[in-house]
Amino acid sequence: LQRSPLLDSRQKAWLRDQLMRLRKGIQGERESAHYLDSYFKDGENHVVLHDLRFVVGGEVAQIDHLIINRACGIYLLETKNYAGNLVINEHGEFTVEYDEGRFGIPSPIEQSLRHERVLSKLLEKLEIVGRTQKQSEFHHVVMLHPKAIIERPPSKVFGTSNVIKADEFPTWHQRFVDKLGVGTMFKSM
Repeated sequence: LQRSPLLDSRQKAWLRDQLMRLRKGIQGERESAHYLDSYFKDGENHVVLHDLRFVVGGEVAQIDHLIINRACGIYLLETKNYAGNLVINEHGEFTVEYDEGRFGIPSPIEQSLRHERVLSKLLEKLEIVGRTQKQSEFHHVVMLHPKAIIERPPSKVFGTSNVIKADEFPTWHQRFVDKLGVGTMFKSM
């Protein structure tokens, strides 16, 4: 397409930009998969799946990473790889700051919640439930490149503890499990 005489220079520049973003996104997902795979390797309590696409009732979910634990708890992980700084405001709105300006972006948290709705429908349709015949609990995580700069609002205004750098997942996961506590673990069992 770059050699096509049917496209003008603006269209070719747009195509180059889109290709660069696509490659950067794919690379970010691969790096996140590496961190997750190395953390969960040899584990007996979790299954890790990458790059899944479901269509249920005309709705589509493209899930970057999915982790299922023995209690049928499901972690939906959305990977983002921006070349700029991520800013999250007190309303939960996401913006990326580049040298050339600020750009609003769709909320990856809301994206993950939409994925939950589609995956829930699929699990229901397939009659898949946890060991105790209860519905799965979903947990959402947004993973960014380890070199990302994240500007956050105060946690009391809008919680962003589930927006992390990809290399922080093991620490985040351990804190998350510890916070759930033993009571929740026995309840799940």
